[in-house]
Amino acid sequence: MTAVLTFLFLFIQVSENIVVKDQWVRPGAKGMGTALYFTIENNGSEADTLYAVTSDISDKIMIHQTYSKGDMIGMKMVKEIVIEPGKAFKFEPGGYHVMVMKLKHDIKAGDETEFILHFKKAGEVSVTASVAKN
Repeated sequence: MTAVLTFLFLFIQVSENIVVKDQWVRPGAKGMGTALYFTIENNGSEADTLYAVTSDISDKIMIHQTYSKGDMIGMKMVKEIVIEPGKAFKFEPGGYHVMVMKLKHDIKAGDETEFILHFKKAGEVSVTASVAKN
């Protein structure tokens, strides 16, 4: 029993090192896509890695990076994001973002939706994102 309690305490302690803030998502229509934005702060002493995002609003969610090459602008999938200790990583329009594809239902300004961010060390971190006006 002591080993289980110790494990739970360590898991909670590590999870407190990751702080997600300023999360918001663009409005979107059923069957279409949208994007999620936020900032991750790593207040711990070790790097941690975001490797997936999930939500009940879609079965297809990927981390993307916007890039430009000449006159072309595109997006590419990113497998993971490493957040160094004492640093922050920002997901923002025109940069890194989370693509939410094939929405299961409309989401409109003023709605809130839950996402689970999956980290290698911190585990699952649940965040609620407000749907912005645009």
